Amino acid sequence: MREIFRQIPLQLSFAILFSASMNAQDAANPAVEKFHQDLKAAVLNGSITAPQVEQLKNDADTLKTARSEQTPEAPVDLLTPWRAVSNMKRTMATVDAKDRETLRQDLHAVIASKQPAAADPPPSAGQKLGKDIFKAVMMGDPTEAQVQQLQDSLNELKTVKSNQGRPLQALRGLNSSKSQIESVIKAGQFRPEDRQAVLDDLNSLGPHGGSGIRR
Repeated sequence: MREIFRQIPLQLSFAILFSASMNAQDAANPAVEKFHQDLKAAVLNGSITAPQVEQLKNDADTLKTARSEQTPEAPVDLLTPWRAVSNMKRTMATVDAKDRETLRQDLHAVIASKQPAAADPPPSAGQKLGKDIFKAVMMGDPTEAQVQQLQDSLNELKTVKSNQGRPLQALRGLNSSKSQIESVIKAGQFRPEDRQAVLDDLNSLGPHGGSGIRR
């Protein structure tokens, strides 16, 4: 019993450190706040250990950095955030059962809550496709090969703009990338609503929709 009480302050310190890593936008997000409160409760319940909390923090930092570095000009990177979220899911699976499902639902809620700011302009068709694929990948359970293919296809779509002077080549590239995305989305383990959102995006993506794709 004494050993348990000696461990609680250390574990709480990791939970507090995890909470302190939130930026101002995260702090105003109810889903993020609930996740951190439930994480602290899980620590007190003995459901999660200090190393597990530290691993979650490291993966959360990786996810945040990957998202902040993604700009319209940069190549699309799905693999880095997908690996971070996959690591978080694996860590969640080792949490004691009494808190495991709550934290898993919290993580999904945090991912789903990452919406554009109200002041942001409406996304283009290509941007919406990129955002919906990102959400589908993070909320689903695709293989690494499938994530790689989606990443490659999105980056190929970004090159369509550079081929506008060669419309036939641009159209071929657009159709090829759309076909590859459709195949992966239909074959992979994705939530039905996310799969349908991506398929709808593909249907609305015109010859010039590939430019400006981002998450």
